[in-house]
Amino acid sequence: MRPPICAICSRDSRDHPELKFDWVRFSDFEAIEGPGHPEGLEWFCADHLEQARRMKDFPMKEAIQKIREEEN
Repeated sequence: MRPPICAICSRDSRDHPELKFDWVRFSDFEAIEGPGHPEGLEWFCADHLEQARRMKDFPMKEAIQKIREEEN
């Protein structure tokens, strides 16, 4: 699994220990067995977490694109 790095702003929990990070599981989530990072599961910082949670019914790449569009 990847360390907590926000999929939107790329802030890293190792550089920002005061910032909360959490997973969001999207509609295209596929569990894997063994090492690696599952598709459809991504980290978000506290500043982007609620937006990501609202988009959880979309495929991950589409959701991230929509959040980035909202940011601009």
